[in-house]
Amino acid sequence: MPESHCTVERDMLPTIAEPINWTEQLDRHRPWMLKVLRSRVGDAHAADDLLQDVALAVWKQASRPVDENKVPAWLYRLTVRQAINHHRRNGRKSPVTIPHEQLDAAATTQSPLDWLLEREQRQNVQQALAKLSPRDRELLTLKYTEHWTYDQLSQFMGVKVKTIEYRLLKAKRRLRRLVVQGF
Repeated sequence: MPESHCTVERDMLPTIAEPINWTEQLDRHRPWMLKVLRSRVGDAHAADDLLQDVALAVWKQASRPVDENKVPAWLYRLTVRQAINHHRRNGRKSPVTIPHEQLDAAATTQSPLDWLLEREQRQNVQQALAKLSPRDRELLTLKYTEHWTYDQLSQFMGVKVKTIEYRLLKAKRRLRRLVVQGF
């Protein structure tokens, strides 16, 4: 009988979670963190440098999450904080435009007029996106270029799904208004 009593007590003890492998977490979340940084900073090279700063900040943090489900939201806040610090140090720079390689690739399959109109439309959208707040730009980028779900966005940004739906609605309206008005 004492044996079973010990077994029950052992079963009732809380299980200790395995420590989080931060190198693996950084590798797993690197693509979206880089997109957030590029969206906020507007310079691909600076975003790459800032991603390294984020990794260093992860290792320097005294209190990191122990629950793996909370890691994405925590990394998002850390990533945004690094972008904000970058702006404070360097001032605002113009956001990156669509690379010429992407624009020129369509030229081989379209008529010159269609290619020119599409290029102009993309430039107008890029310029309108540049006028949006970094948060709106990130939301639109992650939702419509990375095809994230509302659940994924809410988890990574640490807010409710309804908040994401509302923010996306407002961001789309602002973007539409900017494109129609010609900024």
